[in-house]
Amino acid sequence: MAASGGTSYRNGATSRNSLKLDKPFSANSNPKSSLKSKSLPNSALRRSSPASLGAAKDDGAVPGRVRVAVRLRPRNTEELIADADFADCVELQPELKRLKLRKNNWDSDTYEFDEVLTEFASQKRVYEVVAKPVVESVLDGYNGTIMAYGQTGTGKTYTLGRLGEEDTADRGIMVRAMEDILAEVSLETDSVSVSYLQLYMESIQDLLDPANDNISIVEDPKTGDVSVPGASLVEIRHQESFVELLRLGEAHRFAANTKLNTESSRSHAILMVHVKRSLKGKDSTLSSDIGGNSHLVKTLKPPIVRKGKLVVVDLAGSERIDKSGSEGHTLEEAKSINLSLSALGKCINALAENSAHVPVRDSKLTRLLRDSFGGKT
Repeated sequence: MAASGGTSYRNGATSRNSLKLDKPFSANSNPKSSLKSKSLPNSALRRSSPASLGAAKDDGAVPGRVRVAVRLRPRNTEELIADADFADCVELQPELKRLKLRKNNWDSDTYEFDEVLTEFASQKRVYEVVAKPVVESVLDGYNGTIMAYGQTGTGKTYTLGRLGEEDTADRGIMVRAMEDILAEVSLETDSVSVSYLQLYMESIQDLLDPANDNISIVEDPKTGDVSVPGASLVEIRHQESFVELLRLGEAHRFAANTKLNTESSRSHAILMVHVKRSLKGKDSTLSSDIGGNSHLVKTLKPPIVRKGKLVVVDLAGSERIDKSGSEGHTLEEAKSINLSLSALGKCINALAENSAHVPVRDSKLTRLLRDSFGGKT
């Protein structure tokens, strides 16, 4: 599919400046240009009480918790040359899990997160702190979702999708998650399959087959499960084949040059990993007495099939038009991105506040993530 208006497919072999750096995760902060604006609505950023948020597996409270981590990326080349100092606008307090945004010398806003990751946090630490508990829950048969959210240029793609071919320490969450999944499943009895999609201008497209666009979302009215039957579903048996699929999909993502990012993602990328595990049922032994002769009868139970789904979402960066300089078709892309991010923010707020209604039908992005917002998530 051809792109227009200054938008292009991303060449997987081309790296942007931000890919050389550790980047923000979930509630991303651009330490130079976006700190004066809130990356997420206040109610999503400020920590709610543990009872209202639920919990991760080891938190000992209600499962299904919405957890938010913030990651500050290091300075890029331009910022190093300019000797930019972030201390006058942002202060991280990882031991208190707090971040302060300074308005001026006298006033600042303080936010609390589930995790605060400094510019020195490694990719491994980000994965273990933020994503590994979710992956473990998926292996236990739950749905889990990991999203990177923030302004364009803050490093979301690096945190999630970095392949780490030159340096394995740079591997992102997608690659590390699949490594853990393949290490836990049995390829003889279990199955792992993936779909890789992009949501561009409210149209769902297959990153593994670009000719397959305008894919429909199907929702099961009984279970609430969401599926995209028109998308490619590829079985994964080896880590190498998965990395190759990621490389192929990344090359097909829409990107554009803006003032804030020379290769800004113009679509939301959504990786869906379906895990089906066959667990051996427990055999039971019964005592039977026939004609005065007692004997034992062994009953074999069929295996239990456990299904889980991991969704990893590399959200397109939110934009302030006056800073990004978007115009023409790129401006229309920015409007579509911001609208879908606004709809997602409403859903996250509703979940954090334990609202009875989560407005998942406000955009295709939230519809696609519907079964990641509730049920066995």
